[in-house]
Amino acid sequence: MKRIFVIPNSLDLLGSVLKKDIAGVILPITDLSVNRDITFSVEEIKTILNMTSKEICVSMNKIMHNSDLKQLESVLVALNKMNISKIFFYDLAVLNLAKKLEIKKDLVIFQEHLNTSIYSNHFWKKNGVGYAVISNDITKEEMNEIAGEMPLMLISYGYIPIFYSRRYLITNYLNYIKAKKEKGHYYIKNKSDKYPIVEEEYGTTIYTKEPINLIHEVDNIDVEYLILNSTLIEREVFLSTLDDYLAKNVDDREYYTGFLNHKTIYRVGDKNK
Repeated sequence: MKRIFVIPNSLDLLGSVLKKDIAGVILPITDLSVNRDITFSVEEIKTILNMTSKEICVSMNKIMHNSDLKQLESVLVALNKMNISKIFFYDLAVLNLAKKLEIKKDLVIFQEHLNTSIYSNHFWKKNGVGYAVISNDITKEEMNEIAGEMPLMLISYGYIPIFYSRRYLITNYLNYIKAKKEKGHYYIKNKSDKYPIVEEEYGTTIYTKEPINLIHEVDNIDVEYLILNSTLIEREVFLSTLDDYLAKNVDDREYYTGFLNHKTIYRVGDKNK
């Protein structure tokens, strides 16, 4: 049976999911994470560790700058002394520092759009990474071809970031049209589709038009862990979906599955013209 990790979007949801039959949670680290509704300090994570016996993992998915390295090193040293299970990372600075500091935690490469081949997984495995979150940009057949290289995880529910900029795009646009910025997130409309766009301290992210939900397909994909991400999703909707996954409650509803059953094809121009 595939194990489930949850990325919570609030303290209330965190408390609720820890009571469920899940493997554990992934907690984003404050100042070292992006694309998340809530983040946690090292001290807060210490408190959570004392509340549960489930796996507590941390995530540092920010693109690191030189100014981040001192804090990153300090956080890694602190985490190495704690009973956390896994460290999810995006930037190679995390991997390099983890090697330098001899961090004794499982490392998980978590790059939403880059981990798409056997070769990339071979590279990570060779460099001491224990797990990989496979990209949602490839088909289930391609995922299964990659699966033998190293243990895989997959985002099976939640919004997927499709664009990120370090710039404050919402603020810049609203200043340009002389409009007041409201709390919460906005949408970008493309024909009949609406894409959530969120601005935070470290930049702006545009997400898929709706959450992906692979509940119909997970038994056909060779991964060890499923990740359910609650970012931008209402509490009751998320908990209902989590219960469906735990009970394997597969119905006849159609869900958005992204590229799972459709290859991503990029074309530059038209060769016939």
